[in-house]
Amino acid sequence: MPILRDLSDEKLAAAVERNQVEWIRIQGRLPWVEFHDHGDVLRCFAGDTWPRNMVAQTRFTAETAHRRVGEILAQHLRKKAACNWVVGPESCPSNLAQFLRAHGFSCRIHCAGMACDLSALIERPPVSEDVAIEQVDEAPAIHPLTTERRRDLHRGLTLAARLKPRQVWYFAAKVNSESIGITTLQTGAGVAGIYGVEVLARYRRKGIGTALVYAAIEHGKKLGFSAAVLSATGKGEGVYRRLGFREICKLSFWKYGKMRQLD
Repeated sequence: MPILRDLSDEKLAAAVERNQVEWIRIQGRLPWVEFHDHGDVLRCFAGDTWPRNMVAQTRFTAETAHRRVGEILAQHLRKKAACNWVVGPESCPSNLAQFLRAHGFSCRIHCAGMACDLSALIERPPVSEDVAIEQVDEAPAIHPLTTERRRDLHRGLTLAARLKPRQVWYFAAKVNSESIGITTLQTGAGVAGIYGVEVLARYRRKGIGTALVYAAIEHGKKLGFSAAVLSATGKGEGVYRRLGFREICKLSFWKYGKMRQLD
């Protein structure tokens, strides 16, 4: 897809959701993940491990929405696995949330869809001298790989960066060569998307997360992209605003919660 040059709020809002969909498509290419394009909706299914079972790019009509939500949910119920649904500015119908709620879904998180004009990138934020921010070829494991989900997460992220054409890059924060933070850059829908910003608890509130995001969007700019996008919770929104991001839409993440999927 060509790089997005029209940075109007309408185009950026669409890119926020479309980039999220592209990340799901990439996850759907992993060998243990089922990916389905039904024409009116996309979904990827990994069972009870990483990545989460996701439904997105909903293009139902008001007449078909109730039936189609029920049909998608039934496939997850048969396998006793969670069903997560992304609702964004392009999701149809506009009252999709009403149909999800009627089937027992609940909104687990309501995020700010944010965008940053990379032509106006601020100066690199300072970080402690003992912290190194590096682009790395393999996703760093900042937690012990002691569970199946953590192992699948690490394996999946590593494989995602090897897919062609390349769309995924990783950035690590290191102290004494030990990885203590990570973020992911994913290019899709004509923009640079930021995902999975995490810093170990004992290193937080030191500007490391900010430095990681900056490194990722700076790389996106070097790749030729005009805008970066992400979805932010209230906790991280202030950090992103300081880097030049602004809210341009909302993304909601819904889940049918009677079946379990590991977090």
